[in-house]
Amino acid sequence: MIRLYRILPLLAVMALVAVVVYLIMSFRYSSDKAKAVLIKVFTWLCAILSVVFGIVTVYALFEQNQPVIELVGSCLAVTLIGLIITRICNYVFKKNHPRYGEEVAQATIINESITSRFAEAFRRAFGEALRDTFKRK
Repeated sequence: MIRLYRILPLLAVMALVAVVVYLIMSFRYSSDKAKAVLIKVFTWLCAILSVVFGIVTVYALFEQNQPVIELVGSCLAVTLIGLIITRICNYVFKKNHPRYGEEVAQATIINESITSRFAEAFRRAFGEALRDTFKRK
C-alpha cells in the first residue's frame, strides 16, 4: 500500500494532462478528434516515460540502490500499463471509427442536370451576343 502512494504524483500529472488535452481539443474541435489526439499524446508520453524510467531502473540496478529501484520500478510499471491501456484504447477507437482520419474525396458530377446543360448551352450560344449588346460605347 505504501508503494502506491509513491506513484500518486505520476498518476495525478497523467490525469491532469488527459483532462486538459481532452477539454481543449473537444472545445476547439470534436470529441472524436479529442480522443484521437489524446491517444497520440498518451502513446508518446507513456513511451518516453517508459524509456526514461527503464534507463534509470537499469542504472539503479547497477548501483544496487534498492529504494530507487522500488520507486522507479513502480513508475516504470505504471507507464508500461498506461502504454498498454492506450494501445487498447487506440484499437477500440479504430474499430468503432474505421474511416476516421481518411481524406474526404472530392465529389465528381457524373451526369449533370438538364438545367445546367441548358444554361451552359445558352451561355455558349448567346454569351457573345449579349455581352456586345450591353457593352457601353
